[in-house]
Amino acid sequence: MKHKGDWMLLLAAFIGGGAFISIKYLLDWGYSPYHVIFGRFLVAALCLWLFYHKQVRQITKHEWKLGSILGILLVITFFLLTLGLQYTTPSVNAFLCNTQAVLVPLICWVFFHQRPTVSVLLASAITVVGVALLSVTDGLQLDLGAVLSFGASIAFSFQMAFMSKMLLTCDSIRIALVENMVVAVVSFLILLLIGDGFPSLSLSAVCNFLYVGILCTAVYFVLQSVGQRHTSATKCGLIITTESVFAALISALLYGERLQIRGYIGCIFILGAVLLAEASVKLGRNEKSG
Repeated sequence: MKHKGDWMLLLAAFIGGGAFISIKYLLDWGYSPYHVIFGRFLVAALCLWLFYHKQVRQITKHEWKLGSILGILLVITFFLLTLGLQYTTPSVNAFLCNTQAVLVPLICWVFFHQRPTVSVLLASAITVVGVALLSVTDGLQLDLGAVLSFGASIAFSFQMAFMSKMLLTCDSIRIALVENMVVAVVSFLILLLIGDGFPSLSLSAVCNFLYVGILCTAVYFVLQSVGQRHTSATKCGLIITTESVFAALISALLYGERLQIRGYIGCIFILGAVLLAEASVKLGRNEKSG
């Protein structure tokens, strides 16, 4: 199927957009970032094991090693993302956590010598402008939450850039399994180290943990792993950035944040950037075939 990877990444972005609200609710109800990370990845790891337990035995040492590296990057990503959400709004958090459209091409350029085209750089810049118009409804302030959220974007950008290289020699599903198991174990060890017991669970909290664990984590990273096998890291960064569109829309519906006219303009910018990136890919293929 043509553009299979793109559609899978877009679906992942749609699913991931709802995570910001559920996490914000859990933090508002008194759960710490450590609780949220451990809870969501424990659910995700159990869910993936339930469906892919036969694949666990097939994981090679090479996949354990590379998957663990990606898992550590995810620990850093979600710790900074969740902690940042304590000090800022879901929309600002979503904006700064989705600046990977610019960061991924730069990382691929510096570490893998994959020089981005002018159109890709232009698409990346347009994406960031679009996300800013869409998400930052009350002005972007350089506070602790903003700094932590941007740090999460840096870590996630490295995860996406490195994954593209690792998927050349690793199985997509097994990498997703290792990633989620590593984050679950590391977050559990952090909880033990700081002695922070898990608070009682209400029905609402259980539902939110199941939602972010099953859909926004397990399904999300399977879609990302499989989808990224069929596209480049740079394009993956652009498509995943549409997560901020869905986050802002859901935030407006469920968390009371109003989506202004400039937010709709931001949606157009982001869509135009993705289309520009797609056009540049097609142009490059045509030039090669010519």
